[in-house]
Parts: sequence; structure tokens; C-alpha cells
Amino acid sequence: MNLNSGLIALISVMLATSAAGGSLEHEFANPPNGSRPGAFWCWLNGSITPEQITRDLEEMKDKGMGGAEIWDVQALRNPDGFVPAGPPFLGDESLDLIAHAIREAGRLDLYLGIIASSGWNAGGSWVPPEHAGKGLFWSETRVTGAGKTELRLPFPECPRAPKGDDGLPLHFREIAVLALPAAKTLKRIDDVIDVTESMDRDGTLRWDAPAGEWTILRVICTNHGQSLIVPSPNSGGPMIDFIDPAATEFHLRHIADRILAKLGKRDFRDTAFQYMEFDSMELAEGVLWSDGFAGDFERLRGYDPISWLPLLAGWKLEDAETDQRFHLDYKLAVSDQLIHSHYVTGSKILADYGLHLVAEAGGPGPPIWDSCPVDAIKALGAVDVPRGEFWMGNPKHIFLIKEIASAAHVYGRPLVDAEAFTTWRRWIDGPVTHKQLADRALCEGLNHFTLHTFASSPPEAGLPGRAYHAGTDINPTATWWPMARPFFDYLARSSHMLRQGLHVADVCYFYGGQAPNFFPAECYVPEKPVLPGLGTGYDFDVIDANALITRLSARDGRLVLPDGKSYALLALPEQKRMPNEVLRKLKQLTGEGATIVGPRPERSFGAKPTIEEEAEFQALVGELWGNNKIRHDVIPRDALTGMGIGPDFHVVDEARRGDFDYIHRSTEDLEIYFVYNKTMEPRTLDAVFRVSGRDARLWDPVSGRIETRGSFRAAEVGTRGTFDLPPAGSMFVVFGKNPATTDAETAKPIEPIAVEGPWTLRFPDGWGVDPAPMAIDTLECWTRSDTIAVKHFSGIAAYETTLKIPQDIAQAGQPLWLDLGDLRETARVTLNGRDLGIVWTPPYRVRIDGALQLGDNSLKVEVANLWANRLIGDLKHPDRGTYTRTNVISVFKPDNPLLPSGLFGPVRITGE
Repeated sequence: MNLNSGLIALISVMLATSAAGGSLEHEFANPPNGSRPGAFWCWLNGSITPEQITRDLEEMKDKGMGGAEIWDVQALRNPDGFVPAGPPFLGDESLDLIAHAIREAGRLDLYLGIIASSGWNAGGSWVPPEHAGKGLFWSETRVTGAGKTELRLPFPECPRAPKGDDGLPLHFREIAVLALPAAKTLKRIDDVIDVTESMDRDGTLRWDAPAGEWTILRVICTNHGQSLIVPSPNSGGPMIDFIDPAATEFHLRHIADRILAKLGKRDFRDTAFQYMEFDSMELAEGVLWSDGFAGDFERLRGYDPISWLPLLAGWKLEDAETDQRFHLDYKLAVSDQLIHSHYVTGSKILADYGLHLVAEAGGPGPPIWDSCPVDAIKALGAVDVPRGEFWMGNPKHIFLIKEIASAAHVYGRPLVDAEAFTTWRRWIDGPVTHKQLADRALCEGLNHFTLHTFASSPPEAGLPGRAYHAGTDINPTATWWPMARPFFDYLARSSHMLRQGLHVADVCYFYGGQAPNFFPAECYVPEKPVLPGLGTGYDFDVIDANALITRLSARDGRLVLPDGKSYALLALPEQKRMPNEVLRKLKQLTGEGATIVGPRPERSFGAKPTIEEEAEFQALVGELWGNNKIRHDVIPRDALTGMGIGPDFHVVDEARRGDFDYIHRSTEDLEIYFVYNKTMEPRTLDAVFRVSGRDARLWDPVSGRIETRGSFRAAEVGTRGTFDLPPAGSMFVVFGKNPATTDAETAKPIEPIAVEGPWTLRFPDGWGVDPAPMAIDTLECWTRSDTIAVKHFSGIAAYETTLKIPQDIAQAGQPLWLDLGDLRETARVTLNGRDLGIVWTPPYRVRIDGALQLGDNSLKVEVANLWANRLIGDLKHPDRGTYTRTNVISVFKPDNPLLPSGLFGPVRITGE
């Protein structure tokens, strides 16, 4: 296998490709495997065969995917056992299948990963109680003093912990026995008395109690019992202990060693298997704890947490500020320990095997999963490949890319990956809808797509076959799969271009030192996140406290990261708390000439700050804001303009600024902008790019062509470019190292020639439609047909006609295009037996002058629609026969509206 085309090699070389010698132009036309999209490859219920594995991987390769990751997962919707149960994950039969997939991926030069459990997150039947997830549990006993007291303390209830014959958990640790005043509000923590040493091993407390009413809190750590989410039927088991590094090591080594033994290898360095994945962190409710966490807390936060445990069990302090500070300390300790134990440790362990860690380490955050207890940027920066996710068609629109891209940028990670196109919608979205979401994700910084999902479905399952309950169904059972390659080429070209050089942003935004911490604060993001006070035309990254302190410096007035990425400005959050270590860093940066804006904080962190720490906080705040080293009276945009820094991308027509978005990458020789039309209407972009005196060309990611069309001319600041974008259109504007050139000349347009037919329309056999050619004079939607089988047809049908082109035009020697007008969803055009390619996004047109011949020209247009109409037809007209089979049919109802389908036109020949 050629590992240079794989993901692991791309990581090691930082994915940079020089444009020297035309190599970037070549890779734009022919993107390497590592830039091509992967997929969550669902082995539903663990049921798959070697033949199915080979067939899937060969289809991926043929259609332009780069690889996939094995996902053993439950088919949640499975009426009548439509998807049979397969073998236990990582059992002998499962390992045979995994090994076969690795060998076949290697044969096909595809990369392969695996989700590190059945279902998600991390765990399995092999995880013993000492390595399974744990929490704090407690019992309360009322005692009236004074005098010697002897009583048996009840064992805390822990209903989901695995138990032994004695009824006690198989694994538990006594954490503390605490006596505290019976009232649920404590005057001070010093009122808590640690009587742990007074309890015998059998739970009997012998204590000389002071006078008064007391509550005895017996606190243990044991398994909380959270199991894997949606594992295949024979593959359940507990989640691991995420805040114990030994649990992560045990788990990952178990998986890796099992697979290696089956392959007969010492590591994976010469195989297609390149990474494991931890999916989104979604923990059960409760107080997260581990056997050694008290010591971890003291190391991380500087004091012993034992006397403070009542606050985790529902007690409160009269001093609300100190109460809040402890809870923040607890959350910070959990976040830091989880990042170290799960993500840092996981990356190191996998490196021993020649593997990388891909992880949705940053959430999703609230409100979906309130127990994702991490500082997202720091967690994402701790793994080899940070992964986010974005959904399509969700009512609240989960879209988590900006946070992930920021983490990659500030921690020097070259890949920004995402679980892409996740959805509850089924078989109603074509590739142009996917493109609109992909373009938004690209503009937020994404540069690698992992489709959610590619469900493996054997031919005997029928069509559309087996499907995961939430996923976009891009696999060989999709109606438009035979025409999918250009869509994957588009994602690959765009991803590859957005790995070149460094991301350009003017503002670095520190989002605070608290935990949990997310950007934006909630995962429902209907529009691209914006930074308050910055507005359009500028870009920004989000940075966490750790990266701010350890990776950011200032040089020549700019804030600089170790890889050379830089910012003009550091913006601070609208928060009242700020850690002292951050204030020390801000002092250093201002001393080095950095420009910083933001409000003055009022309080430091920590439940037990020393007198010296409090004094330092006040001194630093006074020095930085009192002396105006940090401006609190200016917003980021005004600060930038005051520094003479105008927008990086400025749409001239103010009324059209919301129609476009952009992202900018910079290499040693090139300035690369990606811009896209957010609307479904054609638009002319008239914008100023912050680049001067350099030639500009348009690199079209749909066609792979590099063009000189459009108008580019010097502006007062930068270069003004004007060019057309079709509905949902996108373009790379690439400024080279050569001096600016004059506008390119365009060919004189010809008068469009209508292609009016007559047409013949042919449907495939086996779908209830007469396969004989149908003569039609007018192009119209299939759903308008009086024939029920045509109205509800889903699949690919072929239109044919004869083109007659005037001889003077055919022999004029200028480009000629066949414009199909409108259609749903994709089409393949053949002229005189020559395949001219696939169209899948407006404008639906192909170049035809190279295939024309004198006289009659035979034109064939094959059009694919979506599955929805046939699925609805099977429900509405079961008496006419059912043609589809799937386990998720319940997503449709007989009265659902049908989707537009077919070729609508008008079809024309143009010279533009």
C-alpha cells in the first residue's frame, strides 16, 4: 500500500503541498486519497460478510472516497429482525471480518479506521469493574450528640453498579465519612468533620459526637453502570472510566492487541489501518469520580477536596461565592483529568501501534448533553485529529465546526474533520443540498469530511436496504450513487485546498478559563458563529487558557503561534472571572507589544485562594486595565480599523453581504480564498480581497478547472474582483506570486439554441413502469404523470433525442455548452456515445464542442432522483405491489408530498 496517500502520512507531513512546479494544480484536478472523504461505515448489528466488505470498499474506491471507519452498531429501527444479529464485536468471527477489511483496504489504497467500541463511546464486555466508569454515591444518617456514638452506617445506594453475592458492588472504594451540621446549608467548610478513621471495615461508626444534630455522610466511589450507547445486539458492556488513564490504556491495548494478533503483526505501520475514533462524549447524570481522583483534584487545584464533598451531595455554603468557586474547581479538575486520562493518554497509547486518535472531544455541548464536562478547545487540541459534527435538516441545526477548526489552528493540528451530514431526514436530500452545508462547513474551517453514514447493505436486503436510524444514506443503495463521484471529487478538492498553508484570521478570541466550555455556548447553531463586535469580512479563532498560556507569544506587534500563524488582536470574553495565570500571560503579551481588548474581570478562580493569590489578582488587573494596557472601551472591529487593518473580504454591495461567505489560507507563494453563494439564486460577487499586486485566477472545485474569467483590478486597499456564482455556487480565488494581469478576454457569446425534442424517455424494468421507450414532447416532472408507477418512480431514467446544430456554429471552434436548465437530482450526459460527465449542481451544463459531429448528434441524458417517491408510493398503493425494502420505512407516510423528479429544462446549447 502507498501510505503517502493515506491519512497517517498526511498528518506526519502536516498536509502542506507546495504550489511550485505545478503540483498543487495537479492535486486540485486529482486530489490525493487522504483528502478524499471517509465515512462512518456501519456494520449494522455487527452483521456483514467478507463479500459485502469487499463490495463496499470497491464501491468507495470507484466513486472517489478515500477510506472509511468501521462502526459496529445497533440497527435501532429493526422491524421483524430485518437486520440480523451478527457476532460479538472483537470476538473471533468479528476479528476475521476486521482483518479482511484491513487487507482489502490496503489492496485498494484506502485508509481505514475503527470506532473504539461497539456503538459509542468507549468500552465493551471486556472492561472489568475496576476500569469501568465510576461516580460518587452517598448515604445520610442523622445523629444527635453529645457523647460516644456507635451505629452501622447504611451502604450508599448504587443501583446500576454490578454486584457480588453479598449484594455489594464488585468494585468500590470508601472515599470519606463526614459529619456535618444537619442543616443543608453550611456556614463554612471548617464545620465539616472528617470521621473516616472512626468507621470500621464493616461500616460501623464509633465516634465521640459533639453536642447537636449531625448528618453523617458516608461517601463511596463505585461504578455508575453507564453502558455503551447503541451497541450491536451481542456487544454490550460498560463504558470505561474516562478520568483514569489506566482504563483508557487497558481498553485501547485490548482492541489493538486483538486485531494485531489476528493480522499476525507487531504494529499497524504497514497496513491500511490508521486510526481509532472516540465519538462524542455523552455521560450519564451524576457526580463523576474515580478511585484516585481526590489526589488528582489536589494536584490540579491545589487543595484536598474531601471536606468539600457535601457540596457535591447537595449541601450549600452560606457564602455563595465560595460555593460557586468550589463547583468551578471541581469541573475544571474533571475536565483536565478527563483530557489527560482519555485524550492525551489515548493518543500516546495508539502511537505505540502506529495509529492516531480521532475524537469528537469537544462535545456536543449543552443543551443536548449537559454532562460533556470538558474545556472543548483544550480537549480537541489533545488529539491527533479533532472532529466535530454538523447536521442537515435538524430543527435546531447542530453545527459544530468553528470550535473544532479553532482548536486545530491554535494547537497546530493540520486536519479539521467532521461527522458530516448527520440527519433524521431520510432519502429526501440530494447532493446540491449537501453542498450547501459542506460550503458552510468549509468556510468555518473544515478540511476533511467523514460521512454519517455509509451503512453496509447486502443485495439480498433489497433497496434502499439496511440503514442506520440517523444518517444521510450515501452508499451504493442511494439512487444517485452511480453519479456520486463528482460530489466526492468536490469535497476532496475543497478539503485539499483548505489544508494549504495557514488559516488567516485577524482576531484571536479567548473564551474564558471555565469548564465546561464551548464555542458557541450551545451546540444548536443555525448560522455560522460570529464574534460580537467583529462583524463580517474578518475571521477569528477561539483559544483556550492552556493554548493562550503555553503557545501564544507576541512579535512585531502580532500574536504568534509556534507554526507561524498570527493575529493582529486578542479579544477577551464578557466574563467576570479570570485565572491569575491568564492575567500573567496577558501582562507578558502586552509587554511584548500585543494589542488586547476586553472587559475588566472582577474575580479570580479557586475556592481556596491564598492571600498572595488574591493580592496578585488585584495588582495584575489594576496594572493591565488601570494603565489602559488592555482597552475595555473598544470593540474588536474598531480596534482593527484603528490599527489600519481593513476587512480581509469586503462585499461592495452592502445589501448583498449576507449572501456570501469566505475563508482564507495563506502559503509562501499563494493567497487562497474560498467563497460561496449562500443563496439558491445566481449572484454576481463584487468584493475587495486584502491582497495587492498579484495575479488572480479562479479555481473551480466542481469542475477542477482553473480559469482566468472575471474581472480583477487594483482597489484602494487590495484587489477588487467581480465574477458570477451560480445558485449555491462556490469558487477558490487564488492570488499567485506574479504581478497582476489585465482582465482576460471572453469569447463572443452565441445566441442560445433551444433543444426542443421530441424526446424518448425510458425507465428501467422491474419498477412497475413499462420499460418500452415513451415518446414525449414536453419535459416535465415525473410526479405530474397520470401513470402511478411513473409518478412514484425512484431511480435512474434516460432521456434521448437528436441534436441538430447549424454547421457554422459546430465548426466555429469556440466552446459550446449543453445547458440542461433545471433537473432533480443528478444527470449523466452522453453525446454520440461519448460520456461527457455528470452534473449535480447548478448550472447543470456540460461542454459538448469536442464531441459534436456534422449532421445528427445523438444525445442521452440519464437522470437520477431520490428514494422518497417510491417509498411513499409503496405505502400509498400497496395493492399495486411494493418495490422497496428497508428497516426505516416509518419515516414516511402515504400522504407525504412527492419530491420534484426528472429533467425539466429548458435544454439549450450556449456559447457561454
